[in-house]
Amino acid sequence: MTMQKLRWIGRSLLVLLLTPAVLERAQNSISAPPPRTGLLLPEANRPPDKNDQMLMKQKGLGARNFDALNALRRKQISDDSVKLLILANDLKKKVDALGSQPVPPELLREAAVIELLARDVQTRMTVMVGSD
Repeated sequence: MTMQKLRWIGRSLLVLLLTPAVLERAQNSISAPPPRTGLLLPEANRPPDKNDQMLMKQKGLGARNFDALNALRRKQISDDSVKLLILANDLKKKVDALGSQPVPPELLREAAVIELLARDVQTRMTVMVGSD
């Protein structure tokens, strides 16, 4: 026999001798899971205490406040959009009436006001009111 075969046989015998001891030690160290009864644990089915009730109430109020603020924001955006459309159409009529004449400073101020209102509407459209 060659030296490699002897080493292989020695390792195999060592593994076979140690296997029962290792298995017994592993079985002793593993704890059995609790028996399943099909019932829920009391912690999973407990009624909410005063703190939980307060948190649930705050979340409900926060959601209602968020909805109210969102509705107000939408109404303001709608109203400002209507104003913006009226002002822009009025300015366009005035500029068209001028033809090739230079634009007077009053019309430039009106354009600046329209631009401010448009930026305000744009920021209101992107702003989100967060609720906790």
